[in-house]
Amino acid sequence: MVGRGRHQHNEINAALAALRKVNRAFTVVQDHNGHRWGWVLCSCGEDKFVINCTPRNPGVHAKQIQRWTVKHDKCGAEEQEEGS
Repeated sequence: MVGRGRHQHNEINAALAALRKVNRAFTVVQDHNGHRWGWVLCSCGEDKFVINCTPRNPGVHAKQIQRWTVKHDKCGAEEQEEGS
C-alpha cells in the first residue's frame, strides 16, 4: 500500500519531490477518483495538471509533470513579486 502523498511509481514520485523542493507556489492535491491519483495546482489558480494513478508510461508522465511545472513556474514568481 502506498502511503499518503506518495505515488506508486518512482519516476512520478521523483517529479513530485522536485516540484515541491523547487517551488512552493504549486500545490499537490491527492484525490483518488477513478484513474486520477490527484493533481498539481498552479498558484495563479487558472490551471491544474491531472496526475494519473496508472499511466501507460510513468517516465513520460513524469516528464509531462516537469514540463508543466516549467511552463507555470513564472506564475508563482509573478505572484511572489506582487506580494513583496
